[in-house]
Order: sequence, then structure tokens, then C-alpha cells
Amino acid sequence: MAMLRIACIPAVLLVSILPATGACFPDWSIAAPIVRREKLATVETLTAIAARQIEGSIVRAVLCEGDGRFLYRIVVRGADGKLTSQTVDARSPFER
Repeated sequence: MAMLRIACIPAVLLVSILPATGACFPDWSIAAPIVRREKLATVETLTAIAARQIEGSIVRAVLCEGDGRFLYRIVVRGADGKLTSQTVDARSPFER
């Protein structure tokens, strides 16, 4: 039973980061040139900002494009160990 739960975790993470519309670029060899070309926040910047703005740490970040804008779909491990998914703007992450 424990093996089944472990095997399901990647599928749960994948489903939680897929956008409703648009395309995602989980391969960073494709995403990195887009980040540079569009002058988006890098994952390093995203992680640094997240450290100040949220409780927990980013365990996965995927660049997505939809409706004419770029987003990061992130999975955050909270202080309690629970995983949650969030969407943040790739140009100005965590700004309200």
C-alpha cells in the first residue's frame, strides 16, 4: 500500500501544475530561452522572492503560457509538510 501512495505522488504533482488553457514548458532547455527572451523572473529570483513571501519552499516550478501572459505553476511544500499548488505571474511573482 505504501508503494502505491509513493507511485501516485508524481501524478498528483503533474495534475496540480497543468494549466486550464495554454501550454506549459516543463523542459527547462525550452523554458530558459523563453525566460530570457521575455525578460521573466528566473527560477532563482522566484525562489528568493518566495522565501520572503510564503511559508514553505518551492519544490517544483513550471513555466506556462496562456491568455497572452506567462505564469509559473509552482508546487510548495509548506512548513507542515503538505504540498500545495499555486500560480504566480512570471514577470512579477508574488506581487499583489
